[in-house]
Amino acid sequence: MLKYVRVAAVAAVVLIASLESSARAQSIQSVALQKMANSQAQLMAADRQKKMLADADALVAKAQQLKIAVDQTRKDQLSVEVIRQADEIEKLAKAVKDRMRQ
Repeated sequence: MLKYVRVAAVAAVVLIASLESSARAQSIQSVALQKMANSQAQLMAADRQKKMLADADALVAKAQQLKIAVDQTRKDQLSVEVIRQADEIEKLAKAVKDRMRQ
């Protein structure tokens, strides 16, 4: 009977040790996954920032072009090109605004 108790105790110790090592492995995997997710999030944020800057630069350039076009028109006449440029600026401004909200 004592022999069976010892075998059961050894088996319990082995089981506990294997569960602890399994828990450690899962913990290591969890930390690795968190680091990978953080890295991916940082890359996405950097890419988003680059796109916002590029869109903002394009917005400024288009606004300057529109000002030049409006300055060249007469006060009682607007060209279709000026209206088209204004629409493009509006769309780009909305895209920049939406990207900032993400």
